[in-house]
Amino acid sequence: MSTITRLVQGKKNPSRVNLYLDGVFSFALSIDEVARQNLKKGLELSDEQISSLITTDQNDKIYAKIINFLSYRPRTVSEVRARLKQYQAQDIDGILGRLREHNYLDDLAFAKWFIESRNAHKLRSPRMLVQELKIKGVSDDVVSEVMGEIADVTQTISRLLIKKLGDTKRVLTAPERQKIYSYLSRQGFSWDDIKKVVKNWESE
Repeated sequence: MSTITRLVQGKKNPSRVNLYLDGVFSFALSIDEVARQNLKKGLELSDEQISSLITTDQNDKIYAKIINFLSYRPRTVSEVRARLKQYQAQDIDGILGRLREHNYLDDLAFAKWFIESRNAHKLRSPRMLVQELKIKGVSDDVVSEVMGEIADVTQTISRLLIKKLGDTKRVLTAPERQKIYSYLSRQGFSWDDIKKVVKNWESE
């Protein structure tokens, strides 16, 4: 057992408290954790309690880093898990659970934001969006759910045609048709879908 002999507020960081055990500086904790654990001078701590306090403080520091990581843009659970491994976090699942509890992590919300963000700059085919979401680590179930809520392939191709060719429908010349087919194909649309939509567009 070790005894807390001093509790000193940090000079550089007043939100931290330096703990001295048996007269020797041992480690620092946040003021909130000191209050939560009711730590005070004269209190005896076992080796297990000391280890637990140090681990909790390390997790709190990593948690703060992850909050900063999430402040730039939404992230997937997979992205955050990878970052936690970089930080060598010992309780990855615990930190992920804490983030979910405070609504910092939600793959469905991320997927909706991602699709809106991507299409705001440049319309993409559902196939391409699915591919990009999976690269981000979004599960198949979440991908299926969010993709079911967006415009279908025909609507997306039609919007791209209007964007490229204008509202006036007309029969395209062979070079124009080839150019638009190539463009839509690069966006991830299948040849059959492109042909069907372009044919309907020309016949209207």
